[in-house]
Amino acid sequence: MLSWVPYLVWRVGSKRLPILLKSAREAAIPDRELRQKAVSCLVATLEEISESTARQKRVKSSLKRIFCSIRPNVEITLLFFFVRILFIGNSVGQIYLMKHFIGSNSSYFGIDMLNNLIAGRDWESTGQFPRVTYCTVNVRKMGQIKPASYTLQCVLPINYFVEKIYVFLWFWFLLLGAFTAFSTLQWAFNTLVPVRRIAYIKQYIRAIRQLSNTEERDCTRFVNNNLGPDGVLILQVVSRASSDLIALDVTATLWNNYRHAKITGTEEDFSRFIENVNRGTSVV
Repeated sequence: MLSWVPYLVWRVGSKRLPILLKSAREAAIPDRELRQKAVSCLVATLEEISESTARQKRVKSSLKRIFCSIRPNVEITLLFFFVRILFIGNSVGQIYLMKHFIGSNSSYFGIDMLNNLIAGRDWESTGQFPRVTYCTVNVRKMGQIKPASYTLQCVLPINYFVEKIYVFLWFWFLLLGAFTAFSTLQWAFNTLVPVRRIAYIKQYIRAIRQLSNTEERDCTRFVNNNLGPDGVLILQVVSRASSDLIALDVTATLWNNYRHAKITGTEEDFSRFIENVNRGTSVV
């Protein structure tokens, strides 16, 4: 049940992101029309995040700023890392639950049990997962109202397998938590560090040869002000869910729309871009 908590939090809080991931997978399909619709859906969502950020920046009321303190382009990122922390906490919590369940005094009981198995130390010296114990058995005899109680020696061969299962589970949750923590640090480095965000987007723009020396500063503004951590995170997820080519198409469309809006200098262009993208077109 505890393993479902991060998943449920992500499903409830991620809103349209599962739909975006579905669009990313559909974009990898060779069908050109279906791919264009999927790319358009991704672009429209990222443009909408950019618009929400721009609207919040135009809020003048200090009271509204307090209630809107979390920028729209970091909401998904914060949720993403919160869920990651929940997964790590779940792995650590499972280890502590197993520790209390088997009555061990050490959180490293998995290593201790493995060492005992390798060294050939019997359960009589460790006291864990006994193979033989005493059981109380009630036997009703004919003519007796109250059943007779006997204490017998019982063999528990199943504990031989249960011990191995607990050793496996301990190492499984340990490795799961360690890999999740390492992966989370990688995501944080690539998403939260501004230099890494800019470098990630620039590699796509340079791939389509649409980044001149004079547009380097514009690209930095495009990444920090328009895409933000959420936009870069979504593009990274799209790249992993489908391919780099889909992320390249989405980035190219967003960049061309941004350049066109900068040239015209009108805020209404962004709204028109969103409408065009929703209809399956883009401004180049």
